[in-house]
Amino acid sequence: MKIKIFLKNILSKASDGFEKMQEKNVNPLTMLLVFLAVIGMRMFVEFFLIPRNFQAGDVLIEYLHNLLFFSITLILMWMLLSFFLKTNPKKLAFPMLLAIWIILMPPIADILWTKGDVYWSFYALTDFEAVYSQFVTFFGVLPSGIMYFGTRLGFILAVIFAAIVVFLKTKSLFKAFFGAFFTYIIVFLMGIFPSLATFVYYLFNGSIKLAEIKDFHAAQLFGGTTKIFGTELGRFQYLFAYNLDIVYFCLLFIILLGLFFWLSKSKFIAFIKNMRLPQVIYHLGLFTVGLGVGYLAYPENFNLNGFSILAVFCLYGAIFLAWEASVVVNDIFDYKIDTISNAERPLQKGIFEGDNYQNFGIILFILSLLGGIVVGVKFALILLVYQILAWFYSAEPFRLKKFPIIATFFSSCASLLMLFMGFVLFSGDKNLVGLSWRVISLMLIALTFSLPLKDFKDIDGDRADGIWTIPVIFGEKIAKLIIATGIFISFILSVFLLNEFRLFWWALLFGSMAFLLIVNKEIKNTKVFWWILGVLFFYLLIIMKIIFLK
Repeated sequence: MKIKIFLKNILSKASDGFEKMQEKNVNPLTMLLVFLAVIGMRMFVEFFLIPRNFQAGDVLIEYLHNLLFFSITLILMWMLLSFFLKTNPKKLAFPMLLAIWIILMPPIADILWTKGDVYWSFYALTDFEAVYSQFVTFFGVLPSGIMYFGTRLGFILAVIFAAIVVFLKTKSLFKAFFGAFFTYIIVFLMGIFPSLATFVYYLFNGSIKLAEIKDFHAAQLFGGTTKIFGTELGRFQYLFAYNLDIVYFCLLFIILLGLFFWLSKSKFIAFIKNMRLPQVIYHLGLFTVGLGVGYLAYPENFNLNGFSILAVFCLYGAIFLAWEASVVVNDIFDYKIDTISNAERPLQKGIFEGDNYQNFGIILFILSLLGGIVVGVKFALILLVYQILAWFYSAEPFRLKKFPIIATFFSSCASLLMLFMGFVLFSGDKNLVGLSWRVISLMLIALTFSLPLKDFKDIDGDRADGIWTIPVIFGEKIAKLIIATGIFISFILSVFLLNEFRLFWWALLFGSMAFLLIVNKEIKNTKVFWWILGVLFFYLLIIMKIIFLK
């Protein structure tokens, strides 16, 4: 009886403690930084607590791979438990913050178990026909050297953690069992993910029947791609991790969008409405143009495969996140302007608070760099430079947007970096060698002339905040004539800078269309950018037909 009362008291206190955990407000940035730190500590254990020969790049590759693998696993667990318990993920944020520390256990357990070694792999590469037996035996029929002690212990702790969370919330052993069971499904699928992805690949590819897929096919699939267009993926022993990381980032991007929506539908919708879709298309379009120019300069590097396609989508995602991070910076420093000109923005409507919005921007910034570095360090560096230029443009003490021409020139340089990214993906180690100065000059001039279009909708706010844009200085009517003339000149210049006189009449036609659209009083200032994007799109198709598809 005393034991029963004792256990009941323990359960009661544990339940009370769990309820208090659910009430804790966990800052998403804090959660991200803790996660990054724990992954860093795991790398310290694996690389520095035991004798091991390695290069600096090896640590980075392992860090990225662990970061992506465990972030996907933990987020899927988080979403599963939230769904199972019918609660908002916010309520489980602090318990999941504690669960992050499980990540440290596998290498520590391996060191203790082997008296000084850490196993390299935490995947179970399996035959298609062996999946069921692996599942029911908890990876119990694998060959020696495939699934190791520490990894199994980490998975077991994750399953136990899920069972405890469900039991403390529901007081039901039955529900705790099923919570643990579905968590086991998640960790099992992540544990065999390379094989799982291989099954899906060959299901659509059709070159191998599912029943004939063996464990080595996953190694061949993920270890067989050595280049993404012109970009070398590094040392042979890490090709498996490189290619898997590209898949993981695309998957993580989708999962995070789902988690964001679930955490706060109102903030998610505000984020989508505030993302400035024309500028998103504009940035992704510049990257795509860079890919096209890179293909023309280095056609021998065109090696289209699943990983190349996913790498492009990785960089699309990274560019999107970088742009949205710059939007946050712009919104924070343009608060006074937007209060007058853009009252529907998230800060003005009180959907985001100042500190939370700033933290949100930092998260977007970190994720954008992650998307770049997954494909290659140079892409992360380009995105970093982009963010620096965006900061100089919007933020104090520089706030270059105050100065006409200088502001648009810096914006043009930042935009041009997106084109460089696409080109460098094809050129590889040759970087910008082969990118014609004519193309760079044309893009720089055209963007400098075109970007002031975005300033028309903010005339009142800019004037009140002392931002001297062309529309503020000259007034709307004359500014439209100036900008329309500049854009028309850009179309005509394309004929000479591209050294292709067959474009003349097309440049005259589309340049005139752009001019008339800008000065048309019937077109709202908020819509004119869309019209110019459409004109530019069709002109680019003509350029491709005349120059690129001879």
